[in-house]
Amino acid sequence: MPFGILIGCLVQPLAELLRPLLPATVFFMLTIVLSRMDIERALAHLRSPRIFLISLAWGFLVLPLLFVLVLQFVPVSPGLRAALIIYATSPPNYAAAAMAFVLGLDGALTVATIFAATALHPIITPAFTDAFVPYAITVSGTDLGIRLAALIGGASASAFALSKYLGTARRKAASTMFDGINVIIMVVFAIALMDGIPARMIAQPGYALALVCLATGLHLGLNALTAALFYMTGQQRTLTLGYAHAGRNIAVVMSVLGAAAPDDAWLFFAMLQFPIYCLPMLLKPFYNHVLPDQK
Repeated sequence: MPFGILIGCLVQPLAELLRPLLPATVFFMLTIVLSRMDIERALAHLRSPRIFLISLAWGFLVLPLLFVLVLQFVPVSPGLRAALIIYATSPPNYAAAAMAFVLGLDGALTVATIFAATALHPIITPAFTDAFVPYAITVSGTDLGIRLAALIGGASASAFALSKYLGTARRKAASTMFDGINVIIMVVFAIALMDGIPARMIAQPGYALALVCLATGLHLGLNALTAALFYMTGQQRTLTLGYAHAGRNIAVVMSVLGAAAPDDAWLFFAMLQFPIYCLPMLLKPFYNHVLPDQK
């Protein structure tokens, strides 16, 4: 996965060629994640929903409000402020589902969290952007909500059709293949996203490095904070919720905004891929150590 970022930075003609595929890669990643969803295991979390619902409230109401509060005292550009608000209100990145299985975490809980957060996405994100960064994005919250609902609704319908076509047995048998396809799509996505980014990094190396550090700090900090909050709910669930809530997926919003998103938001979006793509391989030894069945 990290090679996708490297290739995108080093081979700019390829990144430029693949850039128009960004919205399609987001659509297909979401479709695969939703079709990968184990309905029975996901529903098991809803039969005892208290912890699951608390985690959703924490991740997509309390954390966004904390971001808003902190940003009142931190001088950042309007574009970066908008990107951080979008980050705080977005669902977990879709690769978290595939990575959860690879890392030995609770994949069903991760997918259920992604599914619920994605359903809330067209409501929560436009509400926060309209309320707290109304002039940084050149489309209204209502328009943004409609665009998000269209993309998410289309991917949900495609996932449902794919699941019905394959059937439960074939879908489960192909689960590893789906995870592999998702990783391949992520590599294409990373290459396409790097179009024009090296020039920006060369022009503003300190700012780009600061954004990488910010994105990495957010990923690790939210992971640790969420895991600490849910420490008493069991080791695997604790680590799963921490990982799921840490790496937020702003790809859906950025893909539907396109040129309407500020330049600083695009740069943050690109820098955000470094922890998303690189941290799983760095965290895997830790999860192998603390999860007994992964040793």
